[in-house]
Amino acid sequence: MIRKAESPDFSVLADLWLTTSLIAHPFIPEAYWRENKAAMLQEYLPASEVYVIDCGGKLRGFIALVDDHVAALFISPSEQGKGYGTQLLNYAKTIRSELTLNVYQKNQQSVQYYQKNGFEVVSETIDSANAEKEYLMRWRC
Repeated sequence: MIRKAESPDFSVLADLWLTTSLIAHPFIPEAYWRENKAAMLQEYLPASEVYVIDCGGKLRGFIALVDDHVAALFISPSEQGKGYGTQLLNYAKTIRSELTLNVYQKNQQSVQYYQKNGFEVVSETIDSANAEKEYLMRWRC
């Protein structure tokens, strides 16, 4: 079931974010992710509109929206490929008429995933935090 996240969920979500980020982004030093976990927990998640996939009390993944921007979409590594990310994206599409997101260019699996889900590359950017090239992608209904 998709539901709005509550502040007690944030600790689990920050752990999920860290674990998944380390696996999905081997081209970024591990220290970067570990150093940003506290900010994810204390700043980013509370400042976002966060929805979770909750299966019997176990959180499988989440999407965080800031206005019309997908700030985060993370699914537990053991739960990937089961459609949870697509469910969350589709839910976001029902409550927004346009969505944007940034994705690292080196993360080709995610780039292809977003393209498969109707997102198009709008521009290329550089993540100022780690100097990695990104795509800005957009979906419109």
